[in-house]
Amino acid sequence: MEAENESGSDQVIQENYSRLVSRVIHEYDIIDVEPGARSEESANEDVKSRDSSQDDVTLPRVNCPEKIIICLDMSSEMDKVSFRSRSGDKWTPMKLVRRALSFFLHSKQRLNRNHQFALVHLFDKASWVKDFTGNVRSIISALDDMSDTVELQSFNATSLFDLIHQCVPLPELEGDTTILPPPYIVRMLFIYGRSNGLIEFRNKESFRQLDSSPYFFFDAMYVHEPQSPENRCEEIFDRLCDLDEKGMSYIFEAARNPTRLYDQMAKLLAHPLQRPLQSEIAYRLHNIADLTDT
Repeated sequence: MEAENESGSDQVIQENYSRLVSRVIHEYDIIDVEPGARSEESANEDVKSRDSSQDDVTLPRVNCPEKIIICLDMSSEMDKVSFRSRSGDKWTPMKLVRRALSFFLHSKQRLNRNHQFALVHLFDKASWVKDFTGNVRSIISALDDMSDTVELQSFNATSLFDLIHQCVPLPELEGDTTILPPPYIVRMLFIYGRSNGLIEFRNKESFRQLDSSPYFFFDAMYVHEPQSPENRCEEIFDRLCDLDEKGMSYIFEAARNPTRLYDQMAKLLAHPLQRPLQSEIAYRLHNIADLTDT
């Protein structure tokens, strides 16, 4: 009975999520910020302002196909109960992330059926699990059938960028890039759930080669315990922000709040070529009731 109720609940949530997408689930507002001032949204997200290194490359704002690499943390911290709903239900980060990814995948496919997805597991090093496919069900099946989480400390980020550099070719810059869209772009969706395990680099050669392309994007969702002297959440989040050298990334975080995690994942639906910089926007998410009443 509980399984049936949960399945029904998932279906309702997914239908509402899809309805939000089809009716424009969020709006962008450009914020005028006085010199030296910091917007409330960027302060809440603790995102650092950066100058873009791609001012000399102007790309068309089109919904071209994305090759999205879902990089999922397999640390045992992802299986510890840390999220609680308003009704008192308890959830592990992994279960919430898997549900959010299911909604994300279905919604992205609805926006453009040419999007493709791949899956990478993050242990102490990165491991390629599922090659690119447009079959969302196969990715969800891989998420459901994945191996058990293990006790892990730091993560070797060099292994991840080396792996992607070897496995994923990036489009070449050809013709008038202001008019001609690329055949596809590559986006990493880095989902990390360690509150004490630092992200470490042995070298950044592969990262810099990937990041030098205007068709490569790095986004992150950091799921963690509330910040305290007993963990290193702030340091880990700062290291994620430091990877946004171009100022083009979306880097979000959530701690023990299921609604916030779902909201942040919804923001990641935006296409990198069409969205504004994270430091220049504020989101207004419509309530489902507001949409269904109209």
